[in-house]
Amino acid sequence: MMNCPSCGAIMVWLNGSVLHDPPTKFYQCRQCGIKVTKFADGAEEVEPVEQKPAQ
Repeated sequence: MMNCPSCGAIMVWLNGSVLHDPPTKFYQCRQCGIKVTKFADGAEEVEPVEQKPAQ
């Protein structure tokens, strides 16, 4: 489980399950949409939310 670094909400784990625990994990926040990649060494990479163009 991981909390969103932006808003603090619990993030969704996209590429794993209880039986499959890969070394690199991908998360996405349901509230703000931010995406985080967590590597085996504990390093995290945050992808900013893509802004939708105004219409």
